[in-house]
Amino acid sequence: MQTKAYTPKNMTELFDALKSLKPEDKIIGGGTDLIIRLKMGSFKPSALLYMGGIAELRGIQKTPDGLSLGGMATMAELAASELMTGYYAALADSAADVGAVQIRNSATLGGNLMNLSPAGDLMPVWNLLEAQAEIACPDGTLRKEAVANIFLGPNKTSLAYNEAILRFIIPKPASPTARSAFVKLGYRKALTISRIGLAAILDLDTAGNIARFELVAGAISPTPIHVTQAEAYMTGKNPTQSEAAKDGEYLSELIKEVTPEMFDRDYKAAAALGVAADLFEKLSTK
Repeated sequence: MQTKAYTPKNMTELFDALKSLKPEDKIIGGGTDLIIRLKMGSFKPSALLYMGGIAELRGIQKTPDGLSLGGMATMAELAASELMTGYYAALADSAADVGAVQIRNSATLGGNLMNLSPAGDLMPVWNLLEAQAEIACPDGTLRKEAVANIFLGPNKTSLAYNEAILRFIIPKPASPTARSAFVKLGYRKALTISRIGLAAILDLDTAGNIARFELVAGAISPTPIHVTQAEAYMTGKNPTQSEAAKDGEYLSELIKEVTPEMFDRDYKAAAALGVAADLFEKLSTK
């Protein structure tokens, strides 16, 4: 049986296509992962819905309330955006770490999320920045949901098969001096799947001490997780490498608690010290 293709050019056509989808059908963004799975026979959809023809889903814009990131914007566009500085810098850091140049030129923000992998580079950053997704529903309505509530673990999502992510909304920071960063540990320096993804927000008070510190780890558990002990410890401290070293210790202890041994738990626990140090150094130079 030939696979049917839906290629909407506007929102009206998208809603019509969503109403026609069946549970086995797939929505495709850049296709960098889904096409491989299709060729392997992992899926046998009766239809594919490609959203790349809707121009309004590709933009990255500043809004009065923060940022609006099109679900069909690519990793390359996100990494290169002049808006990804200060508080939003972790978005560019994580997008720049996704695959090779060719992958980043095709891979989309919506597709990356709906790949539903705990090792996704953007996963801890969405959680850190309290991102929401705007979602198109087959009844012609739109709804918003926190990205943290959409990704429920490996291959698990709260979205229905006939719902589509249109864009991501990042609220603006409470403080204009807050900044963020992301680093990851992989099997090698490039083109690698994350073994630890670490994202943080740092903001200093007028005395130079830490007024706000948030730390989220990815790829150590089914969903991103705040390193709450490190967050509590660093608040009020002077931002030095010796103080930041404690973050790595707390991360290491968390990995021992939540990461199954079969998923490189011991290696990740040991490597956490260096990853945390790299992150704090990156934060300190932004």
